[in-house]
Amino acid sequence: MNTMKAQQSSYLLVTACLSALIIVSLLVAGCTSNGSTTTVPSTTSATAAATQAGSAAPTTAAQTETLTLTGSTTVLPIAQAVADAYEQAHPEANIQVSGGGSGVGIQAIINQKVDIGMSSASVSAAQMAQDSNMNIITIAHDGIAIIVNPANSIQSINLDQVKAIYNGSITSWSSIPGAGVANSNNQIVLVGRDSSSGTRTYFDQSVMLNTNDSMSMHEDNSNGAVLQEVAQTPNAIGYISIGYLDNTVKALPIQLANGTLIAPTVATVKDKTYPIHRDLYMITNGQPTGLTADYINFLLSPSGQQIVVAQGYVALNS
Repeated sequence: MNTMKAQQSSYLLVTACLSALIIVSLLVAGCTSNGSTTTVPSTTSATAAATQAGSAAPTTAAQTETLTLTGSTTVLPIAQAVADAYEQAHPEANIQVSGGGSGVGIQAIINQKVDIGMSSASVSAAQMAQDSNMNIITIAHDGIAIIVNPANSIQSINLDQVKAIYNGSITSWSSIPGAGVANSNNQIVLVGRDSSSGTRTYFDQSVMLNTNDSMSMHEDNSNGAVLQEVAQTPNAIGYISIGYLDNTVKALPIQLANGTLIAPTVATVKDKTYPIHRDLYMITNGQPTGLTADYINFLLSPSGQQIVVAQGYVALNS
């Protein structure tokens, strides 16, 4: 009997100990559970931080300044190169440059659609009458080169011949001494610019003397398009800014009345011996301010004018 009582006592003791352990475990679990709930405020704080960051985004966007330029495809390479350099120094600036022709740029200023209009021709009196507030800024000098396909044997041309070709009086290369394309009919393919082009406006005024262009002329919408068509067409002739010249075409020296040949180069545009030279312009509505003024001031600075030269044009004070 004593032995059985001792066993019962041991059993009760073990049971009591086990019960105590279970109670302790439950208490610990309760504490752990309470600790987990304390992470909820931390999650709420992270959400609040993300919301604050999101609400700050518009402030960053507001700090970005946008400048828009459109117009002349002659001025476009200068404008884009200057924009790239300016944006490197001023990451907050967003400068958007597009072409379309000088007429498009001038009209965009008249309609107050852009900050800066680009033109390779002077603003006409009729255009000025539409917006007397236009502010015209000369930014560089340029020349218009007469180009032919390298397959053409011609070595030079005079302005009377250019005029006769473009008004349709001369239609064959056989009519020009020294000109011709082997294995062809020598029929001249006329390539020019569209009516919104400042290059065409200047060409018509200074070379064509305001006579009509031939109806057979292909009207391309950019210097680059003229360059490409002449490069790909053996019998073609065209005219482009000297800033676009490359070895895919032949740029013809102009023969003056005294027989002197003047090639279309930066040097001859600079000293104004090349007969088809002009100024390039940017136009604003009134005096420029803010980013518009900063951009133009940079373009007119020595650093900006170095970019003009690097693009193949003539700087103002060179």
